[in-house]
Amino acid sequence: MGNLRITLRTCVVAGALVITGASSVHAQNTFTINGRLKVDGGSLDGAKLVVLKDGQKLRTLTNGLSKFSMDLEVNASYELAFEKEGFVTKRLSFDTHAPLEAVANGFTPFDFAVSLFKQYDGVNTVVFNQPVGMIRYDRNADDFDYDTDYTKSIQSAMEQVMEEVAKKQEQEKGMQDEEARRKEVQEKVLAKEAVQKAKAEAEAAKAKARDEKAAEEAARKERERVAAEARKAEVEAEARQRKAAEPAKPAEAVRARPPAPAPVRGSPPRKAVDPIPTPPAHAATNGTRTEPHSGADGRRSLAHREGAETSPVRRALPNEAAETRPPEKEQKPRLVRNEELIVEPNAVITRIELNDGTRRTEYRRVAHKRGQVFYFKDGQTCSRHVYELEALAERR
Repeated sequence: MGNLRITLRTCVVAGALVITGASSVHAQNTFTINGRLKVDGGSLDGAKLVVLKDGQKLRTLTNGLSKFSMDLEVNASYELAFEKEGFVTKRLSFDTHAPLEAVANGFTPFDFAVSLFKQYDGVNTVVFNQPVGMIRYDRNADDFDYDTDYTKSIQSAMEQVMEEVAKKQEQEKGMQDEEARRKEVQEKVLAKEAVQKAKAEAEAAKAKARDEKAAEEAARKERERVAAEARKAEVEAEARQRKAAEPAKPAEAVRARPPAPAPVRGSPPRKAVDPIPTPPAHAATNGTRTEPHSGADGRRSLAHREGAETSPVRRALPNEAAETRPPEKEQKPRLVRNEELIVEPNAVITRIELNDGTRRTEYRRVAHKRGQVFYFKDGQTCSRHVYELEALAERR
């Protein structure tokens, strides 16, 4: 009988029941059971134990099913149903009827384990509608143990079902392995795509940074150009203003002999100065004229002659004409020109303000980054010609 009991326990392990060794004797009038629940390929989440006593539902346990203990009253019938959605339900039957002397001596706690497997299509699990094991009082052992006759009656049916379940589990494992390989390939493809995407995003970021840097450089050059033009225009304007403010220089006097001044009304007419007479060629040294001798050849005498020679230098005549002063130019009011460069994210604005002390005029040149340029005068749009003619001129 001992060998049969060991064989039955081994068969129960194949049918998802495991019986372990006994422990200490429990108190009278109760029978203690120690159970463990396992779910193949899953967790205990959603699993439950339904306890029926004498055909009536006694209670339901949902927590601590991995290892639990329970006291059953003697002289009663219990059924334990282990359930989970999508898994085959297994039942154990406990008949606690026992002789009085056995009850008085007490019973050894009964240890067992139940394993739930998945419900597969095409696998007939009708055999599991009845208990997979029945525990009764055994007179030969004077304790509770499996009913060997009942176990033998369902053992072959359970083994056949378990073989079909094993095949399904192998197929499922193959499908899971294939799914794992497919998932691994998909993850590699996704990782490669992610790397390519990251690379493309990095290239796009670099291109954007280059474009932004180029735009910033172009804006900086535009600001410098506008500022240089403004400084140049301001310098030219100041130069023209200084030139306009200086009095006109009189023309240099002509070094040629000036014309005779016009006679002043009421003054006596001036007398003409007679030219100094030129002495004759044969004048005597003493002022008497020497007549040529008869028969002379008319050549110049070698005798020493004295006389005064007329000086070729003429005395300058006085110029009494009055110098004419140039008319004084009317001084125009000074024109104050203020220029400001405003750089915005999408445009560069050149603001010019002209102020002559009585009137202030504002001009704006708005150059958008897209290439469009607009001109304004005192807040109203104007043409480029008006802007350059007035805003860039030294004075209006």
